[in-house]
Parts: sequence; structure tokens; C-alpha cells
Amino acid sequence: MSQPHPTGAGRRRVGTLAAALAFAIALAPPAAPPAVARQGARQVSVRRIDAELLVRTDGGLDVTERFEIRFDGSWNGFYRTIPVEYRGPGGLNYSLRVRVLEVTDGAGAPLRYELDRTGRLLRVKVYIPGATDAQRQLVLRYRVQQALRFFADHDELYWNVVGQDSDVPVALASARVLLPVAVSGVRAQAFEGPDGSTEAGGAEIVGGNVVEVRALRPLAPKEGLTVAVGWAPGVVHRPTAAERIWLFLLANWILALPLLAFVIMWRVWFLYGRDPRLRPIVPRYEPPDGLTVAEAGTLLDNGADAKDITAMLVDLAVRGYMRIQEIDAGGLLGLRRRPDYIFHQTRPPAAWAELLPHEQALLRALFDDGSRSAVSMSSLVNSFYRELPAIKDAIFDRLVYRGYYKRRPDAVRKPFVAAGIVLGAAVAYGGSALARHLLGQQPVPFVIAGVATGAIVVLFGLVMPARTLAGTRALEGVLGFREFLRRVEGDRIQRVIKTPEMFERYLPYAMAFGVAKEWARAFEDICREPPRWYAGPPGQPFRASSFTHDLGDMCGRTASAMTSAPKSSSSSGLGGGGSSGGGFGGGGMGGF
Repeated sequence: MSQPHPTGAGRRRVGTLAAALAFAIALAPPAAPPAVARQGARQVSVRRIDAELLVRTDGGLDVTERFEIRFDGSWNGFYRTIPVEYRGPGGLNYSLRVRVLEVTDGAGAPLRYELDRTGRLLRVKVYIPGATDAQRQLVLRYRVQQALRFFADHDELYWNVVGQDSDVPVALASARVLLPVAVSGVRAQAFEGPDGSTEAGGAEIVGGNVVEVRALRPLAPKEGLTVAVGWAPGVVHRPTAAERIWLFLLANWILALPLLAFVIMWRVWFLYGRDPRLRPIVPRYEPPDGLTVAEAGTLLDNGADAKDITAMLVDLAVRGYMRIQEIDAGGLLGLRRRPDYIFHQTRPPAAWAELLPHEQALLRALFDDGSRSAVSMSSLVNSFYRELPAIKDAIFDRLVYRGYYKRRPDAVRKPFVAAGIVLGAAVAYGGSALARHLLGQQPVPFVIAGVATGAIVVLFGLVMPARTLAGTRALEGVLGFREFLRRVEGDRIQRVIKTPEMFERYLPYAMAFGVAKEWARAFEDICREPPRWYAGPPGQPFRASSFTHDLGDMCGRTASAMTSAPKSSSSSGLGGGGSSGGGFGGGGMGGF
């Protein structure tokens, strides 16, 4: 069945109802926004901030900040952050000392607050009653040390009244700087805007010692107001040298670690690393206790080094166990002579049994347990280094066996060297990460402290080996024998009967002790023929000093060859230098 069509009167009634409905919808209040929109309307803004900066004659700064804060929505209070750590000269730390004096509301009633340190920022968290859709006043007073800067021609306050870390807008910002009455030569500048901006703010000097500063426009988030005020020196106390050192150490406290390490290591060395006291040294005409050249050289400096081993090589040649031959290995285009050396075995391995273990170890390493009769110095390159630890072990073990040490010097050194390296790396790398991420400080002091602390531990470790009483008495003999080798050409020891045999027998000791030149000069007119155990280039006249020089050159080249191993692949705010955000103070603020 079909639907009936409306009559004309019906159509008019429907139109009237539709118009009334549209009019009612237009007059109805808007629907409540969604929850996200309501949350977006919750905000904090600073209607006004007025700061008073009182420069004290003792070098301190009293700061009073008065805030008018608008809270939209429900809040617990307001926080203010104050930067206290800055980058100083040379990448070191420069710290402000901040002490909160008072936190009140606009009527002077105290407010509850909390202090916490996060990185380079000190945060003052103030609880404000009734901070819900309201305007409240807050007065914050604190004292700052280290806030002034001192130059040759002026003292200066360079301060961020509003910091560039703030996330809230500031409608009006001003500051009043109160200088001591007796100051002169006052200059002032103000800057506003984001960090690094040179946009000028308002600055006016009033009455000779008062500077009034204001922002010339509202400040958006991340924009600040900075004041730079300078005056002639002589009124405000400048820190003395002792005070500067103390303040420097407070800011760079980690640099006290090397001093602590020095005190501790000195105490350890004093208790465990000192030799018994040496008696007066008198010249001796032969090695004490029958010490071999390697033993004497090692006892002298607590180290079995390459010089001791090459001197032992010469000593074995003198005693007939090998012969040294110098040959010409050619040179660049034949223009420069480059010698090589051949070491010839002259006694069979069966005769080595009469030698001490470290002497046998050297011969076995050179001649491959006697299987080869000769070896060239050049063939030792990048291969002989593997044999050195066994030779050094034998020298140290011999000295311990003779009672000259309680523990091998290398065994004493190793733990300290390892500890120094580990401790230095931990402070340098771990401390740098801690400084950057948690303390808000510069990493440079931690690197310096780590390197210095590690070096102190290592250096004390190197001198930590101590000789026993028997070792000290043997050392006295070694020092006396060295004195004889050094002074044998002097008038007081001329009575010694000098022979070519004496020259050869004690030459290895003179080489190990570093007095070979003096020893050779004493025999210049006595030794006329080269020794049988050394074959030099033919046709050259023999001189003891020239021979000793060539032998020293041979030892140096041999030591280099023995130890070689293959390489593995592997500013001021005044005078045009100022800007917004360049001074101390500032920081951020917001609600919580």
C-alpha cells in the first residue's frame, strides 16, 4: 500500500520544526573537549620575574628571585634549576657553590622545598599550596660563591637572570644589580634571546653602583636574559693563590686521586721496597762474590736487560766459548759500510756444563743446542726474542738462589704495573663516562687523574723490588768494582798493574756498567794487538778505544736484533664577546 503524501500545511509544519531545531543547536553550549585537549590546556607560565643581585665585598653573590607564576590546571608546585658545573680553562671543571637561604611566598611565609642534584644542575623543588587554576608568588633567595670573574683590568658579574634551559614562557623579566658603594668605572650590557644571541636587552646604570636590566620583549621558552656588569678592581675581594687552589680542587676533586695514590705507594715502598742502607763505597779490583757479568749488571739496576745479555755474550767470547767475526754486509750503492757479525762456536756443548744456567741458556739459544757451529747477527732479527724470557728467568733465579732477593724483581714489578694500567684506564674511561652522564662535569680532569694515578703506581712498582741484606752487600761490591773500572786511569789507581789480559777479562763488566770508554782509555798504550776471540776487518791498526767503540756498536746492533719482533697488523661578557646565555646562573624552571 502506498504511503500518503503530506499536504501543504504538513510541509509547512515540518519546515518550521527543522528551523527551530537548527536554531536550538546553534545556541546550545559546545560539547566538552576530549581528555587529551583538556590535558593540553594544563600549563605553567611566569607572568613576571624580578631578580636582585647583590655583589658582596667578600666576593660572594646574594641572589633574590621573585616570581609571579600562573598555574592552569592542577599542580603541586614549581621548580627552579641552577647550573653549578661549567667548563673551565683547559677543559677542567669550574663549579659554583650555591646555598639556598630562604624560600617563601609573596607574603613572606616559608614554603616547603627539596634540593636535589642532577648532573650539572641543582634543582630547588618548591611545594606551593593552591597551585590549581591560580596565580601565586614565590621568592627564592640563595648565595653563590665563585660567581664573579676577575680580569687584569676589571672585575665582572656575568649572570643569566633567565636561563635558556627554561621550558616556560616569561612575560616580563628584569634584574637589579647592587654593587658595593665604593666601586668605580661601572660598565653594563644586557642580552636576550636564545643561547648565543647578541640581541640587546635594556641596561641602565643608576647612582653609580646600581644597574637595572630588563628584557625588551616577552621571552619564549628557551629564551633568556643575561647581564654583564664590570667595574674597576680593588673593592671586591679577589681570591688569593691558596683560595684559588682550594676552589680548583673542590671543582676538580678527582685530581686529588694522584696525590692519594702517591701517599699510598710511597708508604708501601717505604715498608717493603727499600734496600737496607748502603755503607760507604770503596773501589774493588774484582767482581764481588765471583758474580758473572750478567748477575752484576742485573743486581746493579734490578733488571736483566739487553745490555747485560750482550755483555754476557762478549764475556763468553773472552772466556773462549765463542769467537766474534766482523764482516762487511755491504751498504747503499756501496757508499756506506754496514757490518754484520758472525758468532762461531769454539767449544762443544759438553763443555758448557761448567757454565751457570743463564750462560748455558744463551749458548743454547745462539747455536741451537750445539747443532750449528756459527750464526750471524742478522739471522737473529725477528726470531731470537723468543729466547730472551728463558735467559732472563735464569739470571733472576740465580740471584734469588744466592739470597740477593726474596722475590724476583720482575715478579714484584708485574702486579704493580698491571694494577697501574687497570686503575688508570678505569679512572680515565669510566670516570669520564660518569662525569658526562651523571655528574655533569668535564671528562678532562678524570683523564688527567687516571693517567697520573696509573703512572704513579707503575713508577713506584718499577722501583719496588728490594734487595736483601746479602744483596745489598753484594751491591756495595758491584758499585766499588764499577768505581774501579771508571777511575782506573786516574792517579790514585795507577799503581794497579794493567795487562792486556786484565783489559779483556773486565771489558764485559765495563760494558755492562756503562764505563767502557773510561776502561779502554786506561789501556790505550798497553793493548797493541786485537784479542784472539774477535776478528775485525783486515788491514786496520788496533787501538783499544776504537776496538771498544766497535764492540759497543756490535753489542748495540746485537741487542736490537735480539729484541726485535715482527710487527702485528693492526671569555669576558664585555667588550663585544658577550651573548645571551654566556654567563653563570640561569638554568630552567617549570611546574610539577
